[in-house]
Amino acid sequence: MTLEDALRIAHQANARLPLPSFDVSSARERLAIAVADKWLRIAVEGDFLYAPASGYDPVLTNAGDARLQVVARQPIFAGGALKAGVERADAQLEAAKARYRIAEKDLDLEVRSRFAQWLAAHEEIVVRREGIERLSTYRTSLKSRQAAGQGVAADVLKTDVRIAFEEAAVADAEQRLEEAGLVLNQQMGRHPGEPLDLVPSGPPEAPRTTDESAWQNAPEILAAEAETRSAEAGLTIAQAERLPHLSLNADLGFWVSDTQHLNADFWDRFWGAKGYSLSLMLSWPVWDRGALRARVAEANVGLRQARYKLEAERQDARAAWMRAQSALRNLYRQIEILSRAVPDARDSYLDMESRYRGGIVTALEVLDAYSASVDAAVRLNEVTARYRIAEAVARRWSEP
Repeated sequence: MTLEDALRIAHQANARLPLPSFDVSSARERLAIAVADKWLRIAVEGDFLYAPASGYDPVLTNAGDARLQVVARQPIFAGGALKAGVERADAQLEAAKARYRIAEKDLDLEVRSRFAQWLAAHEEIVVRREGIERLSTYRTSLKSRQAAGQGVAADVLKTDVRIAFEEAAVADAEQRLEEAGLVLNQQMGRHPGEPLDLVPSGPPEAPRTTDESAWQNAPEILAAEAETRSAEAGLTIAQAERLPHLSLNADLGFWVSDTQHLNADFWDRFWGAKGYSLSLMLSWPVWDRGALRARVAEANVGLRQARYKLEAERQDARAAWMRAQSALRNLYRQIEILSRAVPDARDSYLDMESRYRGGIVTALEVLDAYSASVDAAVRLNEVTARYRIAEAVARRWSEP
């Protein structure tokens, strides 16, 4: 499985990724509602009122009435609240899309990181097991010399201790391999214990020169900008409540009085009482004990909060991107150094082992050379994994 395969499977099968997509769908429907609120509404309405003669004043109740109408309502002026409602819903949709993108990029970062950690642990196991085989061969030669009567018992003991250390390191790497595999499988929607066979991505490339403003594409910033626009629209809506609201109503249908006698005459009167009416509705709040002022103040607070959050997201994104760029430069320099040191350390160990057979160096020098050889290979492997993760972090904070 390549890294591209793992990313594709994770996007298709991850259990948590669909959750923010529902927020996008809900926000899209709220936008449709806000747009519809600006336009004409038509509904069929009706009612039936029965008022006995012994009750209310017939002048007020018309002795009951019955109505069946097609009613149309069109808002004319709402102080900008309807337009601001559309703008707020559109901003909320953009914010939901940005949050979905955040979830996608977090998933990518997790998959890339675990992929690199799995490969690093796997390669470390290979390196250390190869080293154990070399040490075991070296110990066999020591055992042969000990059996011949040479005083190498201390050297055998030191070698046994070093082999034990290497076996413990292999066990630790196996644990890290298993943990990375469990998380990677989970992110891909597979059974956590399913075996993995990952393909290395090849040698790392030198860091590319990127635009210094690339961090501004981070989806956290896009989400915060959309939330700020939503808060601005919310303030406009709150301020519009202080202004007059005007709407046009029209109806067409049947409306008749006197429902006390439900006989043939009633139905003749009902079907004959057809007509229409037009009305202008004005609403202008004058006093509400400070409720409108409080709502405007609350919207102002929400807008200030959104603006502070936007600035905080900008600072966080810039800092994270710059840390990733710094890590890429320094880690790649380490990779270049270690890439030259690994073959030299391996040659040094082989030279020390041959010199030991000739009696020129001690067993401690051989083990030191062995440690340098293995540690250099493991360190190169570790730094390469960290470089891959730093690449993923840089990608996380620079792509929209």
